[in-house]
Amino acid sequence: MSSWVEMRKIAFEKVVREARLLSPLFGFQPSSQHIEVRKDPLTGRQCRINVERSKRPKDAVCVADIRKIVRGAKSKCFFCPKNLEKKTPMLPSDFPERRIKVGGARLFPNLFPFGEYHAVAVFSSDHYLTLAQFSPKLLEDCFTACLKYFEQIRARHPEVNYCNINWNHMPPAAASILHPHIQVLADRWPTSQVRGLIEGSKQYRKRNGSNYWLDLVDAERDGERFIGQTGSVAWLASFAPGGNNEVLAVFLKNSALTQLNKRGLSDFCNGLSRVLKGYCGMGVTALNMGTFSGPSDEDTGDYYLLNAKLVSRPAFHSAYTSDDGFMEKLHCETIVETMPEAVAGRLGGQWQRG
Repeated sequence: MSSWVEMRKIAFEKVVREARLLSPLFGFQPSSQHIEVRKDPLTGRQCRINVERSKRPKDAVCVADIRKIVRGAKSKCFFCPKNLEKKTPMLPSDFPERRIKVGGARLFPNLFPFGEYHAVAVFSSDHYLTLAQFSPKLLEDCFTACLKYFEQIRARHPEVNYCNINWNHMPPAAASILHPHIQVLADRWPTSQVRGLIEGSKQYRKRNGSNYWLDLVDAERDGERFIGQTGSVAWLASFAPGGNNEVLAVFLKNSALTQLNKRGLSDFCNGLSRVLKGYCGMGVTALNMGTFSGPSDEDTGDYYLLNAKLVSRPAFHSAYTSDDGFMEKLHCETIVETMPEAVAGRLGGQWQRG
């Protein structure tokens, strides 16, 4: 069975297929499962949905008491107040502050960066927070510190045009440290995902004479995937998600993070806090978030709008940290810790020995 639904220039395309098997779960009687293949309306990227997979058995066992793990990590945590000043890097001397402070938030360079300008922002002194504990004020202080960092970079290097705020929360989302923090990137060029979104939006404008993101929100507003709106930010469940429980935020008045004023940031943080509380109520404990900002040096609002995505990640297991974080999951770029030339050199010796 296939379906093509078109609403105000936005096409929501999906194909449904049936997989048949004799399942041991039902005494080897004939059974079937439905798989939906959905296509992203802008990029054409496909996803596959089978809700039955959520019931499949898993060998890994969840930690019963996450707070026990949290307590064990707290004494050596770099981001807790007693260690932060001594064990985290400082911004270079050409910045006005060694670390940016807004409320309880602290921002400083990433000790192991994968970008020219790559910082970490710690939300507060609290070593562990449930998703329900991220208040709008807590989020806004941290994101304000990020926007100050972008402002200071661009004052010195105006060619650094692409600024994004990203979040790996808990080890299943690739967070190496439990203490809640986000990652802040500023680059001279966009990530693969941002480039694709901007190019797709530009082509949509040429074909249809309108803004894809405004059309998308308009098409979804009265439908089953519309979640709500907080001021200038609309919140949707993505039609063709790239991860479980994916939520899309569309900033209706801005194309770049650096264009956000206090009201726009507040609108986003209010909605984000609601989504996090909702996630918590669903039993979600780990997530990735990414923002996808247009260039800071031009207003691309006629065809592109700033947007953000969140996806949930698996439950917390003991002794496990994923290597698939926001860059891989949301920005379509892999972070690699080994040089290909070194890999060839190490394997080549073994190859020759047979």
